[in-house]
Amino acid sequence: MSERRSKRPGYKGRKRKDGSIAHYWIPQRALADAPKYLKAKQIEDRASDAQIEDLCQRWTDELIGELADLQATPGYDGTIKSLIRLYRTDEDSSYQALKLSTRKRDYDPILKVISDTVGDRAIHALRGRDFRRWHANWSTEGRTHRGHNAIRKLRTVLSFGVEQRFEDCRLAREILSLIEFEAPKARSIKMEFEHAKAIVEKALELGRASIALTQALQWDTALRRIDLIGEWLPAAEGEGGIIRGKTRWHGPSVTVISKDHVLTIEATSKTGARSVHDLTLCSLTSLVLDKIDLPAVGPLIVSEDTGVPYRENYYAQDWRAIARAAGVPDTVWSMDSRAGAISEAEAATGNLDAARKLATHSNVKTTMRYVRNDVLESNRATARARQGLRS
Repeated sequence: MSERRSKRPGYKGRKRKDGSIAHYWIPQRALADAPKYLKAKQIEDRASDAQIEDLCQRWTDELIGELADLQATPGYDGTIKSLIRLYRTDEDSSYQALKLSTRKRDYDPILKVISDTVGDRAIHALRGRDFRRWHANWSTEGRTHRGHNAIRKLRTVLSFGVEQRFEDCRLAREILSLIEFEAPKARSIKMEFEHAKAIVEKALELGRASIALTQALQWDTALRRIDLIGEWLPAAEGEGGIIRGKTRWHGPSVTVISKDHVLTIEATSKTGARSVHDLTLCSLTSLVLDKIDLPAVGPLIVSEDTGVPYRENYYAQDWRAIARAAGVPDTVWSMDSRAGAISEAEAATGNLDAARKLATHSNVKTTMRYVRNDVLESNRATARARQGLRS
């Protein structure tokens, strides 16, 4: 290497038509292993030789530092697949703050779709048409929600890359931010009272009181399923409780239902709001409680097959089998219980605020923490009004 070039690492001059020289610093010319996505930097025409040397040396030193950081980042090679892997494993990633159930139900499946279909693509080479084509492919066969969700997760992963100061991710994220994708239509199907009642009765008939009680409580209280059956999370070493393999069950015990049949969930899974319900005013739940004996201790909901609380996927499978046996269409999902309950509450009371309290929506969470008695009375009034709507 000539002395002049050694003083100007990465320098390249280009002669213009008028005879003047355009000065550039090129990362790949400064360091052979510089990523291809790094762009050249132009040096002002009026820069002196000394200034050109100083800029080239300074930018090269900065590049050496950036490459050291990049190489210290395990597994990132500029592809989407490697960025997803880093997003899921980096201890400072927002992924680590997600609930395990959210990862399993929402993030992990769609991240796998992205990785399997376009994971080998180099991020620095992406253009707008790539994102549009991917969205169209992910949305085929009526899977518009999947396509929309995949784009949302891709934005999240690329934003994580921007946080790591990966220039290729910044450029790709900027391109993606300029594109508008058609949002999927909101789900319009909701469970009706007749559906819930049929499932409860069929579950009791088949000796599945656990599913009957869960369905009844979901309908009468609008609680999410996870707030009733609980969830299995990784167990810490030496941790007690209900352990299966490397997981420990977390969820409500039977004591959340008092002797006078008031259900109290101190903190719901999504918003942390308190939910209190007088079950003597809840017809479906009363139907179940009149036919079963609750245990004195232990989890609220236990599978008859295993003797322990359900894992979510097993509950969903058993619920679907009973729903089919009860004549409920496959288009109606277990999660639609909540939408049906809230819709009925709003229709019965004409009071959206009462329905929101029933649903423990996050925008009234703070108020509910301070007006606990009012919440119970409001839910009692809502339960009475809903019964009146059906009479």
